[in-house]
Amino acid sequence: MRNPLSKALWSICLAVLGAGLVLLAYAFHVEAGNTITAILAIVGMTLAVIFPFTFLWALFSAIGYAHLMSGKDLIARWHVTAGDWDRFRAFDEIRAAEHPTLRNDMRIRTQTPPQGVDVIVGSGNIIVDGSYHSIAGLDRHGREINWLNAPVDPECIEFPKSYSRKGGALKLTLRVPVPASARAEGVRVFEHYHPKENPILNPTPASVRRDGVVTLVLSLFVVAATGALLALLLGAPFPAFLMPDSMRIVKSPDGEEASLTGSFVLVGFFMFFGLVGSIAGLWLILSRKRHMMLTKIMWAMLWLFFIGGTLLQLVYLWIEPA
Repeated sequence: MRNPLSKALWSICLAVLGAGLVLLAYAFHVEAGNTITAILAIVGMTLAVIFPFTFLWALFSAIGYAHLMSGKDLIARWHVTAGDWDRFRAFDEIRAAEHPTLRNDMRIRTQTPPQGVDVIVGSGNIIVDGSYHSIAGLDRHGREINWLNAPVDPECIEFPKSYSRKGGALKLTLRVPVPASARAEGVRVFEHYHPKENPILNPTPASVRRDGVVTLVLSLFVVAATGALLALLLGAPFPAFLMPDSMRIVKSPDGEEASLTGSFVLVGFFMFFGLVGSIAGLWLILSRKRHMMLTKIMWAMLWLFFIGGTLLQLVYLWIEPA
């Protein structure tokens, strides 16, 4: 990622804009009518839900970039001359055409800087030509860090990268040139990230427990929030804009309570995923190794959580109850 700080700034601006649109929809609820209100609410909710995650991703990248530039957790650094970089660019195109998984995760600029390129490698991250990359996304299945030696000129280190996507994983390769003048530094980096020694490829029990704690805390928050929403559904006061009367439990004239099943479906949807996430978090905390199948299931459920929740909200916004 290039310019992570600027990406973090515009991401938080879009998130604030989304929150503002939701408030504007609330202000226009009476005067503007349901259609305009729904449009503003949908756009605002989309921005307010998506871009906080983009902001966090860019913010962590900016922090990692600043730490690495300051020398914190630095492993090695070297300079690639303009001539070496030109040869690397030419080789990178040939190498990337061999297989889809060999496409470079780094977006290489079309123009080579006349002063050359700096490579800064840390414990878990790397900066190449000003582009920051976390190496925490290394592929944990099959592929390992690779060294391309002569006749490749300059020699290269290849870091396998894997990103979770719908229907599977997107596998790429972060390829970095190692000129002859920096071969000792490159070897030190390669040895650090060798699978037998690499805590990222072989996560420690502490890192697995940390992931489990984060998952458990977030899931419990979802459970608590949906529990509070259920209490509001049962009669606690709540703004009509955020919870229309059609979603509330009302009392019929004879005093008996009547409810809409859909209201509980929406609440139950989020509570179900919160409970499943809590179980998954406990599993990671108690396990001694990372369960890859569990990780894939968690990513799939995360996508289903956001997509399904958004669709359910849209149904409530656009479809009038019978």
